[in-house]
Amino acid sequence: MSTTFGIPIKKIAIDLNQYDEIMNYYFRHEDDELFTNVWYRSMGQCRWLNPLGELLPDDTKVYALDNSQQGVYTIGDIKQMMAIQEQKK
Repeated sequence: MSTTFGIPIKKIAIDLNQYDEIMNYYFRHEDDELFTNVWYRSMGQCRWLNPLGELLPDDTKVYALDNSQQGVYTIGDIKQMMAIQEQKK
């Protein structure tokens, strides 16, 4: 299952109770650019989509834009998964 993760590029407050509503808005108004893609994960492989993503603080929240969160909620979670991928090489 592949997933693209992003961070908001506009100052918005995302309450988990409103997550579905915000995602529905995002998919209806993609040209509004509410989020920028930072990371992609598919079939055990993952990669940064934005080179600045790995420079963000570990506690920066990320949002699954086209699937479920799958246990990834912050840049720190992403960095851990990237480290695991590197160890497997």
